[in-house]
Amino acid sequence: MIKLLSGLALLCLSSASFADYHCHGSIKDRTIDDNVSISQNCQIDNATIKGNVMLYQGAQAVISNTAIDGNLESKGRFSSVLAQHNRIDGNIQLEGGQTIQLTANQVEGDIQLKKNTQKITVNDNVVDGNLQCESNRIQPIGGNNRVNGDKEGQCRRL
Repeated sequence: MIKLLSGLALLCLSSASFADYHCHGSIKDRTIDDNVSISQNCQIDNATIKGNVMLYQGAQAVISNTAIDGNLESKGRFSSVLAQHNRIDGNIQLEGGQTIQLTANQVEGDIQLKKNTQKITVNDNVVDGNLQCESNRIQPIGGNNRVNGDKEGQCRRL
């Protein structure tokens, strides 16, 4: 009986730790052991995120000098994302948003930018997977990206 109660207590504690952390303002010089959800303004600097960073409708994100163990991805019409000097162990997947600037990031997976409506700049990134851009309203600009996979679509010359 004691083993059962101990096991249930441990299960409750571990499941509580998987709730998303909602960023309203900033995350600086911290480690977050969850996914980070952004639906307003959020600045992440010199942090470690042990999950995904997810942008929702209206999100304005500035992410710099940060390690993300998962993906940087959009879940709705985000307003803007500036990501610079980060290490992202997953993918960058941004779709249906507005302004994007990706500068000097190390991405272990792919960068996929699709159906965005405003200016997109992609400079000086190192991508272990593919750099893929399609159906963006404005042609992405930038260059000097080192891509181990393929550069495809609107990003083939970046």
